[in-house]
Amino acid sequence: MTGPRTGKVGKVAAERGGESSRERFLDAADPLFIREGYDRCTIRAISAAAGTSLGALSRHWSSKQQFFEEMFGRHFDPIHAAQNARFDAIEAQIPPGGKPDLRQVLEAFFSPALSGNFGAIEQRTSHLVYCRALMDPSSEARAILRPMVNATRERLIRLLRAALPHFDETQFFIAMTMVLGAYVYPQVSGPRLAEIMGVDFGAIDWDQAALSIPHYLEAGLAAGQ
Repeated sequence: MTGPRTGKVGKVAAERGGESSRERFLDAADPLFIREGYDRCTIRAISAAAGTSLGALSRHWSSKQQFFEEMFGRHFDPIHAAQNARFDAIEAQIPPGGKPDLRQVLEAFFSPALSGNFGAIEQRTSHLVYCRALMDPSSEARAILRPMVNATRERLIRLLRAALPHFDETQFFIAMTMVLGAYVYPQVSGPRLAEIMGVDFGAIDWDQAALSIPHYLEAGLAAGQ
């Protein structure tokens, strides 16, 4: 009689259904984080949700902060990449001495994020993680996200500043609160407002909304110039 083939068994356990143990931890953390938030989404709870040991998770990440840097990154990076690609296209079209088109800048910022409100369940889950992270009150979560979002946010601010050259600093600050408020609120609190208003949130065409919201913002901002 031969002894147990622990190497093979270990490999099978680590790659159930072709999914690596690393991906299994990350996938398990998504719904847990959406439900509980950063502080209550502990490494122990993630290990339990993944159906494996705390030690196995620790072999991949040395700390909770390191784990969430990767976990948040896989949801934020695709949105930022799409936003920056659109910003690139806008900047390439600005004539010498000209300014970026306000509506185009707003659409470039809104569309990649709002499109996550529909589609495959994986896409919707990723979008919910993104929204939950944006509003998470944990100081540690904010510290993780800050370097992740800074470059794209600063680029948005720079483009909008160029598109609104006649605004003074106070006017521009108020304009930015409008833009960022309109960006965050529908994604984070939209379902709750839809329930209050009797609107079917799932039936909203978010591709169209990603064009409509910039249109409303452009009209309001243009009136202030």
